Amino acid sequence: MPPRLPLTASSRMVDAMGLALGRLDATTAEPLVTALAERGLTTAKRHDLLRRLFGETRLVAVNCRAGTMLGIAESDLPVPVATVWPFAEADHLVQAIAASAEPQACFRARLALKAPGATLHVRFSSWHEEDAPPGALTFGLVDVSDQVLAEKDAVHLRARMAHADRLSTLGIMSATIAHEVRQPLSAMMTSAQAALRWLRQPQVDLRQVEDCLDTIVLGAGKAEETVARLRAMAANKREERARCAVRPLIEETVDFLQQEFASRQATLSLDLPVDLGSVWADGVQLRQVLINLMMNAAQAMAEARCWSRALKVRGRRDGGMIVVEVEDSGPGISASDRERLFEGFHSTRATGLGLGLRISRQIVEDHGGTLEHVSKASAGSIFRFALPQVE
Repeated sequence: MPPRLPLTASSRMVDAMGLALGRLDATTAEPLVTALAERGLTTAKRHDLLRRLFGETRLVAVNCRAGTMLGIAESDLPVPVATVWPFAEADHLVQAIAASAEPQACFRARLALKAPGATLHVRFSSWHEEDAPPGALTFGLVDVSDQVLAEKDAVHLRARMAHADRLSTLGIMSATIAHEVRQPLSAMMTSAQAALRWLRQPQVDLRQVEDCLDTIVLGAGKAEETVARLRAMAANKREERARCAVRPLIEETVDFLQQEFASRQATLSLDLPVDLGSVWADGVQLRQVLINLMMNAAQAMAEARCWSRALKVRGRRDGGMIVVEVEDSGPGISASDRERLFEGFHSTRATGLGLGLRISRQIVEDHGGTLEHVSKASAGSIFRFALPQVE
């Protein structure tokens, strides 16, 4: 077996491989690194120490390749490290100097260094040579500017593709507008017709008329919210989420749909604890889910001409989740339809578009929850969704 020879980097090897090497002198900077490690430093004190560190540390040597990359000639040396090292990367400089105190340590990081008229993205490695004086850091650079540019292009491309995907869904969303805006418009129409009937009575009940007008105003606001969300989607804007109390949201939605329930002779009961809790969500989208589930139930019972049209909405907490169930006493869902309930454009009703459940499940899943159909032993259906609770 041939003897093992130590592998050392000769000048010929460095030139042949195009390695970029250099050396930093941080001999007098080590006390500043020690001071920076102390706890309780104010921001002003820390920045002052970092500025002094940049003043104490110098770039003292570069080979041809490193000099070309950094735009520094050998005759220019030594220069302050701030010539090539931006202050925004100060923490990395501190870590590199601290690592040099350990004999076998090697510091590695991706840095954005300063070069003439440009930013130089590099993989930076530094270590302390055994024969070098204390505080001397030898470093190597690998130019990754093309890689960083490619990553930025990829991120930009993904953003454009995501935007294009949103725009492509607007074709479906055009049909969705007919589905989603139809609910508030239908409620507004029902309330307007009811208001006209009250006004035509010999004894006008202004309180009933006022309730109908309030429902119309509320419906117009909800229709506007839905359209605004669709416009935000087309404009590539992020949805707005906030802490949302579930019980008030359910009660508000039920109040809004009262005329719709009355027109379909559906009776509604709520079983909601006072402390049902809150979720982190887009309130407009959650309201859309509730409207879809409750209106689907009321419409199914009305179209089947059920003699009992009971709609129940229950809520509870369960293992860190808030669970809401919408149950009806309608005709139920056939076994063949259950498998396709959440498919796009599949509906169990002759007049349905088949989008409500698909969109509702997508909304709930986007919020980290689940939406499912639960079979009942008796007639009717239960749709249950669960969302993570926030404290």
